[in-house]
Amino acid sequence: MAIITAAVARLMDMRVELDESIRLLGHDPEAADRQQAGTMERVLLHLQDIYSALSRETPSVDYAKALVQEAMTFCKAI
Repeated sequence: MAIITAAVARLMDMRVELDESIRLLGHDPEAADRQQAGTMERVLLHLQDIYSALSRETPSVDYAKALVQEAMTFCKAI
């Protein structure tokens, strides 16, 4: 059992070392996660705006088209 515990501890140390190496190379997984969350939030807001524009008594189709174009441009830039 001690051998298994030691092996697990070593694997955890290796994981920490790998994470640090990745950060030193310029990749921050936490920052990437935050950016992804922000991206999804922006796309969701665009979709809500498009839905609102189309749900009006007199739909604003031109405005909805402009929002779709803006969302597509944003998604392509990612």
